[in-house]
Amino acid sequence: MNRKSLWRTVGMACLTLAAVPALAQDSGDDWDFGQDASRDLSIAAVTFQNFGVAVRCVNDRLSVVVSGLPEGSGRRTLGWTINGQTDETSQWVSGRNSTSAFAVWPRSIATQLSHGGRLEVVVEENGRARRHVVDIPASSQSVGRVFQACGQNLTSPTDVAPSGENLTGLRWDRYPTPSFPNRSENYEAGLAAVLCTVQPNGSLRNCRAESEFPENGGFGRAAVLGAHRSGRISPTTRGEAIGGRTISFVTTYGQLDGVYVASPPSRLPGREEIYNPGRLTTPQ
Repeated sequence: MNRKSLWRTVGMACLTLAAVPALAQDSGDDWDFGQDASRDLSIAAVTFQNFGVAVRCVNDRLSVVVSGLPEGSGRRTLGWTINGQTDETSQWVSGRNSTSAFAVWPRSIATQLSHGGRLEVVVEENGRARRHVVDIPASSQSVGRVFQACGQNLTSPTDVAPSGENLTGLRWDRYPTPSFPNRSENYEAGLAAVLCTVQPNGSLRNCRAESEFPENGGFGRAAVLGAHRSGRISPTTRGEAIGGRTISFVTTYGQLDGVYVASPPSRLPGREEIYNPGRLTTPQ
């Protein structure tokens, strides 16, 4: 198989918590890249036999998808680490009984993944932890092109990109109360992750949606409008200046954990859908 072919099929490390060496890819390779103008889609992906990671820009919205997981629905938590750094937990969203999960805070995760290295993803299945361990190549070009398609620059992990909800030193005086978006009549539930700047008087400005599910359902725009109109913050320490502080939070519409969200497409253009390869089985 040509090393530079669009899809690299290599061994998958699908492990329990026992330490097992990961299978490596050529560290000199970049991620695969594809575009589909008809869907306003740019995607960078690195794939294994039954596991894949992709960074996408769809309609100017950045997202990260990990596939080949045990089936799950709605919000879920994944443990993950790259290059042996401290284990982290992050929030993801899956469609109905899906083996794919989409990051709620994609920009920070995509930036870290672009540096490559040993990636470990841990997900619970039937009360047991299932660990996936793969070596992924660095990607300054392919992932960078996806960021550019979304009007962003690929920078260091120390950028202001949020990695989760954060109101450190602040508290809600009035939590935003966004309206359910009118154009989401086909959905019973949704989610939006939002980043805002706090004004000296505690109001919120310059808010933007880091992600929304379902995509293009209007939940991100509704959450931003709600934050601007009704969100109000104050310091936990009386008299402390709060102007210019940044907060990140998640707005949920309906019972997201009980209502399934349809997963948007995650494949490279012109390729068979392999990011949802079916339930994995642990090698005996």
